[in-house]
Amino acid sequence: MFTTLLLSTTLAAGQPPAPPPPLLTTPRNTIVLPTVPQPPAALPMNQPPAALPKTQPPAAVGQPPAATGATQAPVTVCCEPAPETPAATKYLFERCIAETRVGELMSCRGITVYGWTEMSYNASSAANSNAPVFMIDRANRYLLNQNWLHVEKTLDTTKDERQFGWNMDWILPGSDARTTLPRGLWPNQINNGQLYAIDPFQFYAQAYLPGIGKGTTVKVGRFATHVGYELVQAVDTPFVSRSYNFQYDPFTHTGIWATTGVGENWTVGYGASTGTDTFIQSATNRLTFLGQLKWAPKEGKTTAAVNAVITNPEYIQAAAFPVYNYYNFVLTHKFGDKLSYVLDAGYAHMDGAPNIGSTSWYGAANYLIFNHTDKLTSTFRAELFEDTDGFRTGFQGLYTEVTYGLAYKLKPGIIIRPSFRYDNNADSNPFEGKQNLYTGAIDLIFRW
Repeated sequence: MFTTLLLSTTLAAGQPPAPPPPLLTTPRNTIVLPTVPQPPAALPMNQPPAALPKTQPPAAVGQPPAATGATQAPVTVCCEPAPETPAATKYLFERCIAETRVGELMSCRGITVYGWTEMSYNASSAANSNAPVFMIDRANRYLLNQNWLHVEKTLDTTKDERQFGWNMDWILPGSDARTTLPRGLWPNQINNGQLYAIDPFQFYAQAYLPGIGKGTTVKVGRFATHVGYELVQAVDTPFVSRSYNFQYDPFTHTGIWATTGVGENWTVGYGASTGTDTFIQSATNRLTFLGQLKWAPKEGKTTAAVNAVITNPEYIQAAAFPVYNYYNFVLTHKFGDKLSYVLDAGYAHMDGAPNIGSTSWYGAANYLIFNHTDKLTSTFRAELFEDTDGFRTGFQGLYTEVTYGLAYKLKPGIIIRPSFRYDNNADSNPFEGKQNLYTGAIDLIFRW
């Protein structure tokens, strides 16, 4: 594993870009006022329960073959390995350790380790910056977006017993980390203008409590937000570029989050955090309620979730930090074996914005996903996003965005995703002084 991580990190470090335009900081942490004539200096972003399938943990590793030879001691098995999961795919790391003692111990103790490397290139009608579009904000550039490492002590919620585990997700490193880092966690990376930053995106303890409702799962630590459809994780989201609805609303929370099954079809989520995209820092922390009500029939074709992040939405002047309430609705529907539809809609509001006062931003993104074959999927996204006063993006007005892309699994561990995107602002000129932006992008994901 360490060799793989070293190789990934070396790859990231070995791609020094040409002198870039000024680095952007996340709009959750740095505010861009609508009077700024340049593309915003803020660098945004979100993450949460999505309709796309989560990354499947690797299948359990079977027992190693029996030892041979009269003088050779038999292999001691620490426990009875879990049964193989047909739906799970074994990627490079797990295959390399499958027949080793390390692999056996990890399987026995329910520990999974996997990750991926994502890199991209985009061609743009902009000369230097695609902002306020992010994840591909550097125009006409190669980017190493993510070196992602996932390590987890898994929970088996099919068992009627109390269980404890933990989870860690790291970007080690990647250009996406500039958008995901919360206020108060390793700020020098952004302040120093690093293109490739490191972010411990998630780290939390977790427990499964079968006696509460139909079963309750609890997380304590820093975890991805529950709102929205798209995700930070490249393998679980449709495009290398993200929607405005995703970019300018929550990414992570630090606190406690629990989900409880209620009846056969309903799940209730509830918790509290230090705020949105802020770590443990007194200047920006504010007690925040996290809530969700989800309907997901096991045999049905439709799911729906209502999500909320609620606090005192007063801008923190002393820390120049935005604090807002966010309400979100996600609907998914399968029309058949091949065609699916997703609606992701959200509304946010805040008080006390500098030179503005009360302000809001809201939008809706629609997705059509068509599975041509087991290897080829196409996705179409059409989105409207209104930044009423330009507080989030730096330019007020209605943004319209359409994106079409393909995802082709060249092999189980290699995914190629070309896409084309068009952006327009009906009221301002956010794209290097223009109302329109055209981008073509391609990203490559190598799962290991």
